[in-house]
Amino acid sequence: KCHKNRWGSYTSAEIQEARAGFYAQCTYIDHQIRLLIGTLREEELLDNTIIMFISDHGDMLGNHNLWAKTQMYEYSAKIPMILVPTFNDSRVLHQHKDGRFAALRDVMPTLLDLCNLPIPKSVEGESLIREGKKTHLYCEHDEDERSVRMIRMNEFKLIWYPVGNCIQLFDLKNDPQEMYDISNDSSCTTIRERLTKLLIENLYGNDLDWVEKDKLI
Repeated sequence: KCHKNRWGSYTSAEIQEARAGFYAQCTYIDHQIRLLIGTLREEELLDNTIIMFISDHGDMLGNHNLWAKTQMYEYSAKIPMILVPTFNDSRVLHQHKDGRFAALRDVMPTLLDLCNLPIPKSVEGESLIREGKKTHLYCEHDEDERSVRMIRMNEFKLIWYPVGNCIQLFDLKNDPQEMYDISNDSSCTTIRERLTKLLIENLYGNDLDWVEKDKLI
């Protein structure tokens, strides 16, 4: 509830105007990318240039009655990543779509790998052009009463709000818009317990104060 209380109440017209402004910004960015690629082509640099298009977060835009970037719903947490290698690099296939889990920490090792440069052992991320794929993805945002933690494995996503010890569970394959919380569905007990255990294993620092006897409190 404290997350939704951060925002006021908006009319349908105001929400439509906000979304129109968001898509207008996307159009503007598309135009700038066109100018950049055009310049690279004119300077005969395009074939020898690596291009990666990413964003740090999405925007709720009124979905689930929420705004901005702080939530772990797909509208905020799932962001685009487009990777274009140099002309003669076959490690990234043309028009290939890869559904593997990825995070911003993977950007640096991926670009180093494409440049045939060594990846420091201290780097936490992984190169996205290699065969190995993450089995799960852990994400976190904010602290104290606005803390949100998330674990994703296969098509299932578990979102945890430490204040109130509230859990949501979604089946993104059958419910991509996250409309149905199945955390209390008896048929999903096993996957909920498995994801909760995985979430606890990824907690660190002050977050460990929220764990007692391998249980979230």
